Amino acid sequence: MTAEDVRPPGPTALARLTRWKDLLAPYLFIFPFIVSFLALFLGPAIYALLLSFFRYAGYGKATWVGLRNYAVILNYDVFWIEMSNVVFYWIAHAIPMVILAFSLAVLVNAKAITHKNFFKPIIFVPQVVAGVAAALLFQNFFGTKYGILNNLLGTQIPWLTDMDLARWAVVIVLVWRGTGYWFVICLAGLTTISNEIMEAAIVDGATAWQRLIRITIPLMRRTFLFVFVVDAIVTLRLFAEPNVLAGKPGTLAPEGMAPVINLVVENVRNAQFGLAAATGWLLFVVIAFVSWLQFRLLQGRTEER
Repeated sequence: MTAEDVRPPGPTALARLTRWKDLLAPYLFIFPFIVSFLALFLGPAIYALLLSFFRYAGYGKATWVGLRNYAVILNYDVFWIEMSNVVFYWIAHAIPMVILAFSLAVLVNAKAITHKNFFKPIIFVPQVVAGVAAALLFQNFFGTKYGILNNLLGTQIPWLTDMDLARWAVVIVLVWRGTGYWFVICLAGLTTISNEIMEAAIVDGATAWQRLIRITIPLMRRTFLFVFVVDAIVTLRLFAEPNVLAGKPGTLAPEGMAPVINLVVENVRNAQFGLAAATGWLLFVVIAFVSWLQFRLLQGRTEER
């Protein structure tokens, strides 16, 4: 008897088919996402990148201009004004919003609090409200002549026409809408902290404040990293709130409170599609850099601990 006679039989055709089904099944489930990602995100993004090197009015022939579109945008004062606006919105609202969301999460997560399922949806409700609807709501609240706030105070403060005040009005809307979402994220982060650590700290005589400062907050650093990075991305892409608060139907907010996306919209309206694409990609670079910088700073501190 030769070695070939004792060799085990190979897999049957049915077994091979079953193995291929097992290998392809996961990709079949994510296939709709892959198609939508390629068609609705990656494809348009690559097309916009190519378009940013041309002067194109939406019809006729596109003219190659190289990096000229980027140079025009970078030398355009409005771009830096609007960029400074969104940076202000992010810095001004992120810190109080995260503090408020984390404080509410700590309170709701406390053992002394009962009916937790009652408080959670109430705190989250503002996040369900669309940005446009929230801006319209606060537009009535901050109105100069007929606004609720001025009627209560008996004043005529131009909350939405004075640019310095109007920017703070946008910050208030962002805090009101965003607190509920980040409350849920912080609450989820608190559930990852082991009860054994807290019980050991209680046995050692640590007060509630000491447990919060020395245990809870350090262990929540990864959650805070996620919150700040994602919130920065969302804020840099801000559009609805400042435009609805200060603008009229069909108009955009003035430069003093306008976000960077307004420059994209204005270039599209003026049939400057190359400039619009260049502005979008410059914004993408800024978002990528800010996200990388935050990740490096916060992640580094987390690893040190």
